[in-house]
Amino acid sequence: MDNKFLLKCKDLMELTRFYSINMTLASCFVIFSYAYYSEKFTFLNFILLTLALCMVQMGANLFDCYIDVRTKLKQGFNFENMEFSTERKARLIRNGTFSLKQVEIVLFILFFLATIIGVYFAFETGWKVLLFALFGGILTLLYPISSKFYMAEAIVGLIFGPLMIMGGYYALTGDFNSNLFLLSWALFLTTIILLHTHNIMDWEFDIKNNKNTFAILLGSKKKAITATKWMIILSYYIVFFGVLKGMFNPYMLFVFLTLPIATKLNQSMKDYINIKDVEFKPRWYWGIFENWKEIQERKLDFFMFRFYLARNFSFFFALFASIGAMS
Repeated sequence: MDNKFLLKCKDLMELTRFYSINMTLASCFVIFSYAYYSEKFTFLNFILLTLALCMVQMGANLFDCYIDVRTKLKQGFNFENMEFSTERKARLIRNGTFSLKQVEIVLFILFFLATIIGVYFAFETGWKVLLFALFGGILTLLYPISSKFYMAEAIVGLIFGPLMIMGGYYALTGDFNSNLFLLSWALFLTTIILLHTHNIMDWEFDIKNNKNTFAILLGSKKKAITATKWMIILSYYIVFFGVLKGMFNPYMLFVFLTLPIATKLNQSMKDYINIKDVEFKPRWYWGIFENWKEIQERKLDFFMFRFYLARNFSFFFALFASIGAMS
């Protein structure tokens, strides 16, 4: 295969922050575990749904970068001196690999294809699918300005939790499942934990740029880290409560296999405040830490270690819940 084509694909994946697609895949695992037993379930529809949801996430990621770059340009910055919380954000737009016009074309293609699949499901399952899609579209459009109102984490949590899971389940089955709805709120929390962890580490940058996050709303990093701990506990409690009340089968307790990741995340966030010189050594039971050698060379391990822990907790929580639901 042509090297230029592979390089362009790699650039496109970075442009759309494809590395975060596991958030959508985690939700899709959960949808699959409940929808599989429906008479209306087909693997073709599940594949189409997964593709549509992945394209929506990639489009939302890119739209966020696009709006931020346009905002910086309006403020008088040029591409060379734009400052973001991470060096990777909008990097390929700022260095000229993709022009704003090309970004607009990519956005159109992603959202257009996702819309086509949405229309297919509207004919296949019913018009209510469009309500889920409409609500998701509204939240996606609101996300770039949501940080002005301390709502960014809640919006992303709603999208990847109740909205995506219940909308996806309805698209595949034409039905509503109250047990799945309860589980979706646990994933709402694990998604917020991921963003909240990121925002705690972006504390100084966000204050400097008047970005209002849930962490800043709490008033201190210590309180924000305590909130992380309680969100972790509540996500486990939702599953335990569901098993206790007979809403989930006992195998759903597989989610407690993520305790090593959750424990390390909580400890590592405390270290972020109290201990400055920490050696970061990933362990297999904490999940996947891709490109770790490169991250260490770029001296980003202090940030990415904690980000990966939060991401792995969110992903494996959903994965183990899915496995438990099908057992």
